[in-house]
Amino acid sequence: MDKHQEILITAIRESSLTAREISVRAGVHESTISKFLDGKNDLKAGNYFKILHALPESCRIPALARIGVVELTPIQLIESATPKEKAEILQAIAAWVLQPGAISGKNRDTTDLQVAVS
Repeated sequence: MDKHQEILITAIRESSLTAREISVRAGVHESTISKFLDGKNDLKAGNYFKILHALPESCRIPALARIGVVELTPIQLIESATPKEKAEILQAIAAWVLQPGAISGKNRDTTDLQVAVS
C-alpha cells in the first residue's frame, strides 16, 4: 500500500465517519470509498481530495500535512502526532535538556529531572 493511501485510510478511520456519511459529504459513490478502504481499488486524485476535504478538520489538516500540502505550526504538529510520535518528541526534548549548557540561567541543576519514557 502506498503512503498516500495509508494517510487517507488513517484519516478516515480517525474521523469515525461511515463510508456512507463520507459519500454524502464528498459526492463520491459509497462503493468507491468502500473498495478503497478494503484495499481493492485506489482513488483518482480528484476523489482522493474530495474525500479528504469531507473529513473533519481535526483529521483533514494532519493528513494534508503528511502528504505535504499544508504546513503545520509546531503546536498543530504536536497535537496531530500519534502517541508514539509524542513520546519520541518528549524523548528528544529530554535529551536536549539533559545536555550540558542546554539550560541557561540560575536554575541549571538537572539532577531532579526524571525521564520515564519507554
